[in-house]
Amino acid sequence: MAGIFQNGLFSMGFDMDPTAAQIFTQAAAGSASSTTPFGFGYSWQNGNTPAGILFGTTLTTVIAGFRFNISALPSSGTGFVCTFYDATAGAIQVALRINSAGQLQFYLGSGTGTTIGAASAASTIVAGTWYYIECLVTISATVGVVTCNVNGTQVINATGQNTKSTANAYINAFQFQCVNTANYDDWYMLDTTGTSPLNTFLGPVQVRGEKPNANSAVGGRNAWTPTNPTNVNYENVGNIPASASEYDYDNNPGDYDMFRFPALPSNVATVLAVNEWALVELDSSGARTVELDCYSNGTDSPSAAFTPAAGTPTYYNQVSAVDPHTSAAWTVANAGAAELGVKVQS
Repeated sequence: MAGIFQNGLFSMGFDMDPTAAQIFTQAAAGSASSTTPFGFGYSWQNGNTPAGILFGTTLTTVIAGFRFNISALPSSGTGFVCTFYDATAGAIQVALRINSAGQLQFYLGSGTGTTIGAASAASTIVAGTWYYIECLVTISATVGVVTCNVNGTQVINATGQNTKSTANAYINAFQFQCVNTANYDDWYMLDTTGTSPLNTFLGPVQVRGEKPNANSAVGGRNAWTPTNPTNVNYENVGNIPASASEYDYDNNPGDYDMFRFPALPSNVATVLAVNEWALVELDSSGARTVELDCYSNGTDSPSAAFTPAAGTPTYYNQVSAVDPHTSAAWTVANAGAAELGVKVQS
């Protein structure tokens, strides 16, 4: 992933290939966990060593939201929940920390001496309970901002702050890190460039990951060849975690490999975006470019063509913030019926 924000959004439900090195590109501590808020898929579990992702760009303001469940509150002092990181300087700009009373507090840098704004109320966080935490951080020596919502309610808001702990007035990485073991899920981040609603707090959301469960409903759109010929195409690309021996491959420009997915849960009322992730590798047979594609009611929405990494399976993603068929917000029915896949572009 060069720049992780597509249409202003990054999202991860940890329900795909639960491999740290594939998802976390800045630090990769922790492991996938079957402890989840909705009894589905995976969450990410780690402790006091970071799991971080590089943005591929520098941002003054970042919004991050995630579901959080800490096993035990700190016995004393404070400990990390997450950090907004300057990878250029190799240092934390702003850290969100938690104390033994379950209060959240922003700090300048990694230390515990310089607070930013006021702490949240006691028992904002109780151990063993899932909460949805959302943070907005703006980096500045004089007009910095920190805001935190928990389950949709604002618990911290401070403006006109010093949030710049390095020589750089930006963030280019984000890290999960917790003083005690904690689970994280339903993660989104915004770079504030997206169109509404993808430019402000989204509220407690579910980031639901699904693997394909059927080939395309359109004839000729599964032209790629499965390495395991006893499987149909969707079965070869639906392994969690990904299988090194089962995949689909192709060398012909114009060929698609498109897939259908399970129905969305009946309690889904709104779909904010459809985010396709594909694990793609270029073998030794020659140069090829690939597009990711979102197909809805006869309309394709391809990503920009890219050259896959040679010899290294790498995740690529495309966020469709609107229905390509209507150019309007997704309906639940159209999102559930959309097909996602790949095309050999050249």
